[in-house]
Amino acid sequence: MKRSTAKAVAGHLARLVIMASVSLAPLACGSTGPGMAPVSGKVTYQGKPVPKGSITFASTAPEGRNATGQLDADGSYTLQTENPRDGALLGEYNVTIYAHDEPILDYIPKKPIPPKILSPTKYEKPETSGLKATVKSGSNTFDFDLTD
Repeated sequence: MKRSTAKAVAGHLARLVIMASVSLAPLACGSTGPGMAPVSGKVTYQGKPVPKGSITFASTAPEGRNATGQLDADGSYTLQTENPRDGALLGEYNVTIYAHDEPILDYIPKKPIPPKILSPTKYEKPETSGLKATVKSGSNTFDFDLTD
C-alpha cells in the first residue's frame, strides 16, 4: 500500500472512531441516564438497621429493568441499574429484600452451616413482600421498616 493511501485509511479510521465515540456518549450520561433517577434509603427490622443483604426493585413494566443495591452496616442502600449508583428507571416496582449473613469459613464443615437470617423471608419474593415503590424524576428516598 502506498504511503498516501495508508495515511488516508488511517485518517478515515480515526474519523470513524471519533464519530462512534460521540454517538455513544449520550449512553453514558453521568450518574443517571435519561429516564432514570437516583434511589436510596434505609432498611430496618424491629427498629434496627438490617446490616447485610441486598434490595431489588423489580420493574412491573414488561420492558422495564430491575435495579439492585447492597445493604450497608447502617441499613442504607443506593440502587444501580447498570452502573454503580446510577439509580433506577422511572416507574413502578415491587421490592424484595434478601438479608442473610453467610458464614465465612476457613474450613469445610462436616455439616453445612446455614446462614443467619436477618429479616423475615417473606420479603425475599415479590409476590409475598408487599413492598412497592414508584420512582419519579428527581431524587428518590425509600425507607422500609420490615415487620414479622
